[in-house]
Amino acid sequence: MGLEGTLKVFSLTEIFQMLGLQRKTGILSVEGEDDAITISFLGGSVVAAESAARRLDNRLGNLLLRAGYLTDEQLARILAVQRETRQRLGFLLVREGIVEPSELREALRLQISRIVYTAFRWPDGRFTFTQEGTVDYDADHMAPVSTETVLMEAAQIVDEWPFLEKKVGPLTSIYRRAPGVERLNLVIHQKNTPEGTLSVSRPEAETWRWIDGRRTVGDIMERAFLSDFEVMKGTVDLLARHLIEPGRIEEEAEPPASPEPVARAAATLPAGRALGLWAALAALAVLSAFVMPRNPANLFFRPAGDTREAADLMKAISLNRAVSVERAVRIYYDASGRYPRALEDLVVAGILDEDELRDPYDRFYRYILRAEEGKFGLYGRNARGQIDLDLSLERSLAPVSELRPAPGRQKEEKEKTEERPSVLVVE
Repeated sequence: MGLEGTLKVFSLTEIFQMLGLQRKTGILSVEGEDDAITISFLGGSVVAAESAARRLDNRLGNLLLRAGYLTDEQLARILAVQRETRQRLGFLLVREGIVEPSELREALRLQISRIVYTAFRWPDGRFTFTQEGTVDYDADHMAPVSTETVLMEAAQIVDEWPFLEKKVGPLTSIYRRAPGVERLNLVIHQKNTPEGTLSVSRPEAETWRWIDGRRTVGDIMERAFLSDFEVMKGTVDLLARHLIEPGRIEEEAEPPASPEPVARAAATLPAGRALGLWAALAALAVLSAFVMPRNPANLFFRPAGDTREAADLMKAISLNRAVSVERAVRIYYDASGRYPRALEDLVVAGILDEDELRDPYDRFYRYILRAEEGKFGLYGRNARGQIDLDLSLERSLAPVSELRPAPGRQKEEKEKTEERPSVLVVE
């Protein structure tokens, strides 16, 4: 199965959910404005990641070097052996006894997380997924990471990053240790620390190690044995403790001048040539509108579900959203002691937004409550608007509990909660 599209059509979160739900094995390539990355999936779990801007092996060696796990001479020797043997850098480091397997596992996890979580902050980009029979990764030292774990951590990063960025400023910001505490020794979660020592979190201690009034926040992210998110969080916490203060901010390079608009360039041409230019552009636009939807490579310029690949992607995302709605129905029951009469009740209760009740085709899921049969069902539709049994979720009702006012509907009349029709259908 090969898929491609843009992150504005399908978010990276939805892509990860689909690949995890279907336990796919293959390579996901994502190309953004400043980098192109590849993420390897094995049975729906992340096992490797590469960055075109910064090769993993080089970053891994530099990270271990800067963290003090190996010396310049050791790294140079191991890289020379690697060039001759074509073996993994991590394997050689462990074989030579330079680093411990646990240290290598942490370094690999950290490097992969830096690559993967950075992509979740990209506003746009193109993606392709190629299904493979197997993928190559360091199985001896890299434990597969479930997509659920990745998405939970990514959600935290996406949610908190704007706040942290507001506090820290751009990555070109420079901080120095506050006067009077320059020589303070920060240790990780220790009790009864001696004078001149402060017990802090690991992100605080590791970030503090690199703050010297000269390095930018971006430089610290490259050097610290932390994820980018942890460096930002450590910096904010150190600021809150008044242990560091802002230094200077490097002057950003002046952005390149925007290319002259076609209209302005055309205005400098003779009238005949300008008219010809506009006619050529118009013809090109008409030709693009005619040809692009018919190009099989342009998956998302065609009607939704017009190809098998697009239909598979739409179905996987629709099923994932249906599972989220089904989970919300049970949350509603746990909070109110009864099931919603309509999906809109989930919105009134503040459990879901209205957009979360719609499938990828922007249609509401069909919700049926069969109280007499002790069941409820949630149904999605295919591209043609027909109920798709592959998108059907039928669940048994939980044991009847004492009815309590539903969230957001505390003032409903008592008879409305006691007399309910046996079947409720919401289109």
